Amino acid sequence: MFVYSGTILVASRDASFGAARGLRQLVAIVALLVAVAPALAAAVGMVTDLTGKAWTGDGAARQPLAILAYLEPATLIEVEKGGSVSITFYSPSEEQVFSGPAKFRIEKQGITRISGAAPAVQRMGALAANATAKEMSLGGRRTQAAVRMRSLAVGVSIIGLSPDKTALRSTVPRFSWGALPDVAKYRLTLTTGEGVPVLEESVAGTEWRVPIEKALAPGRDYIWSVEAMPADGAKVIGKARFSILDADTTTRLAAESPKAGASFAQRLRYAITLEAAGLADDARVLWRELAKERPDELAVQKRAQL
Repeated sequence: MFVYSGTILVASRDASFGAARGLRQLVAIVALLVAVAPALAAAVGMVTDLTGKAWTGDGAARQPLAILAYLEPATLIEVEKGGSVSITFYSPSEEQVFSGPAKFRIEKQGITRISGAAPAVQRMGALAANATAKEMSLGGRRTQAAVRMRSLAVGVSIIGLSPDKTALRSTVPRFSWGALPDVAKYRLTLTTGEGVPVLEESVAGTEWRVPIEKALAPGRDYIWSVEAMPADGAKVIGKARFSILDADTTTRLAAESPKAGASFAQRLRYAITLEAAGLADDARVLWRELAKERPDELAVQKRAQL
């Protein structure tokens, strides 16, 4: 038996041809992974801001540079006069900002400057460094997985539940959900991830906040549901899950939070850091702000829609 990504290819004595074909398919898949994996893992830098015009490659191979582009060793970059490119490297963990006109080549550790002024350099916090390193090593695959997770229906009838599939920093979160016609009251139930009851409330309206005296525990997973009983007597229920971030990570995130006037690149890295911490809702808010500032950057627009 051969297993790859949940697809099972079975070899039986009565189906030797099918087994041989399955083996060839498996070999082809493995070969593809071997060919693709180094390319995904080879990125050593990522474009975290771009103004004006900048290019990768030379001559006929020249292509416009874009924010969130992954940069591999030996990549040639040219920044035109008046332009600026911010590149985040994970080794060393720093941001380098190049102002045009400039021309340089990405190396395994740092850059080789061909022309133009030396870049401005800024070190990163530990959480941002780890998050951007993970981002580059995965080559965007984690983001694609997040899209798939958010597209999966959970089989509920009440929609618009929030929070759902995210971590939260607050221990007194606000719950909200979509209204149903002719329903004035809902029953909200909260349990731990293991199913241990935490609280149950009758709620008039479509939102409710945990009171401070019932604050939730940091570092725990929770499941919550909201139930309604319309006039026809049919029970309608919605269910979602979330977690409360542990206190240590919450403190470290606060320490690395961008200050007033922070650059686009700093805020972009913080959005990636929030995602890495599981704070999908907080990250989404920041991505949407960034997308408004860079309406022509397709990768940023896509990230804002997750």
